[in-house]
Amino acid sequence: MDFRKEGCMKGKAWVILLSVCLMASAAFAATVKVITQEAVIRKDKRFFAPAVARAPLGAPLEELGREGDWFRVRYQGKEGWVHKSALEEQKFRLSSLAGGRAEETSRDEVALAGKGFTPEVEKAFREKNPKMRYDLVNQVQAYQVDEQKLLAFLRAGGLREPGGAR
Repeated sequence: MDFRKEGCMKGKAWVILLSVCLMASAAFAATVKVITQEAVIRKDKRFFAPAVARAPLGAPLEELGREGDWFRVRYQGKEGWVHKSALEEQKFRLSSLAGGRAEETSRDEVALAGKGFTPEVEKAFREKNPKMRYDLVNQVQAYQVDEQKLLAFLRAGGLREPGGAR
């Protein structure tokens, strides 16, 4: 019996087994989905830590780990932290009972559902509140504040960053 040849075969078998295990773990990696208009992926587990990347509503992120209310994620090759309030865990997929196929929804429907609204609920609310200034709501939602200016405001007022320590 040639032990060198047998050792080489065992080595190849281990390499193949290790490769299969790595591929299987990658296939079963947990995924989370962005449920806010945009999720800022941050360098550290703080709301005003520098941004590493930004992921739009509905984007799938690879979950790498968790610490408290923060998820460590990978998105488009970049890794960082996202607060749980911007994410939804992907545990199941809804399907139609009638046809057995998943039903498609628009981004607006997903955003409204995340806030507890459906098109029907919004329509009923509009009918009960005809004088409501929806244009002002849209203006408020479109308003964006520069993070550096917000951080400077917090520091000038002696305020602490949410979830952060001094």
